[in-house]
Amino acid sequence: MDYPYLIINDGKFKVFQINDSWSEKEKHLNGHLKSRPRGEFRLTLPLSEPLLQLLNKFHYHQLELLKENGLVNVNERIMLNVSDYSLCSLGYPVTQKSMNEMLKKICKKVNVQNNNLNVTMYTCRHTVATKLGNTPGMSYPWAASRLGHSLKMFMRTYVHVDEDRNEEMLDLISSN
Repeated sequence: MDYPYLIINDGKFKVFQINDSWSEKEKHLNGHLKSRPRGEFRLTLPLSEPLLQLLNKFHYHQLELLKENGLVNVNERIMLNVSDYSLCSLGYPVTQKSMNEMLKKICKKVNVQNNNLNVTMYTCRHTVATKLGNTPGMSYPWAASRLGHSLKMFMRTYVHVDEDRNEEMLDLISSN
């Protein structure tokens, strides 16, 4: 299966290699990752096979849509803003704002009960990071690196006491 160029092999897994970030304010790539020197990159968490298949399917449909509308993906971006053809023709990617709006619609459609709190790309990322931080045996330096954080920032932000594990931890202590 052919994957877009930003997906690379990392051992037996496929990951995104990220070396640039989009400035929504300035409408262009920054030329580097935020808070990192130019030329540095980071790898993401491993991509599951179902996600890879979904990305491949999305990429195929994006190419078909571009072809039907006489548009060219000059930068070979994986997720172009296809809701606005003028932005698409300029190579603008899907933005965090548009993803957040989509999440809001999906949550409403499937009746997510979130106590009037918005589900955003940031809250999804925070949830994944917190789950990693509370996974037994997790390598915190590895998780921090994959999320683009320092170890100190990862520990301070995502590693918390899990109240649901009190009984399990007490059993562990009392069995020794």
